[in-house]
Amino acid sequence: MSQIAWLDSKLLNYEEAGLDLAGWPNGVGSFETIKTVAGFPWALSRHMRRALNTARRNDLPFPNEELIRRAVTEVIAANPFAIGRLRILFGDNGGLCATHQEYLEITKPAMLSVRHHEHVGMGVVEKRYPYTENLKLLAQAQSLGFDDFLLINKHGLVTETAIANLVLKVDNQWVTPPLSDGVLPGIMRALLIEKAGVLVRQIHAGQVSITDSGFIVSSLKIAQPIAQIDGRNLQISPESEQMRSLFAATALATSVG
Repeated sequence: MSQIAWLDSKLLNYEEAGLDLAGWPNGVGSFETIKTVAGFPWALSRHMRRALNTARRNDLPFPNEELIRRAVTEVIAANPFAIGRLRILFGDNGGLCATHQEYLEITKPAMLSVRHHEHVGMGVVEKRYPYTENLKLLAQAQSLGFDDFLLINKHGLVTETAIANLVLKVDNQWVTPPLSDGVLPGIMRALLIEKAGVLVRQIHAGQVSITDSGFIVSSLKIAQPIAQIDGRNLQISPESEQMRSLFAATALATSVG
């Protein structure tokens, strides 16, 4: 059965909506990816706020909240899944599209490789499509037998992975790099800073070798433990498991709306 997208107030199959099999449209714009559980999108208001900030920063049109919530409700109803990946796409031309696909929870810890990436800049990072560069990086990591790359910017600072934020334990403290080092203002990242005691600090490339534990953090993964970085094993200890449980509970407690 073909998947159904919501496009400019209509429910259409992907081909009619001009989407590829993964649900990406032609053209350019910003997007939000949101986890759904039993038909409810997690932290929807926070995602809409981030998308609105992106539109305002770039002087782009933005649909009203009522229309966005209608799109979300209708596309989830048309594609019901116990756990889903909702994607809301805001075209630079003012168009609005939403898709809802099944999401399979990741249960195994991640293996990362360090990649120095000159294109990782400093300053504001936005969720934009085409998402080609990020997906290429992810595919390259997976072709080498890793789950993702830990990216280092041109100034020798840890930033994020190809598709997610990072929280690392350095010098016995849970830290995440600052936005100014070229980091996406992730929704889950913000929640962990606000609610779970994660500190914002620069992480130099040399500190990766003394990182005790870590997590890949995103709205979908929530907090995926890191098992290895470039072949070096990280701890998945009772303490790190307690931290993961705290992260998951923080996500759940702030998920509605």
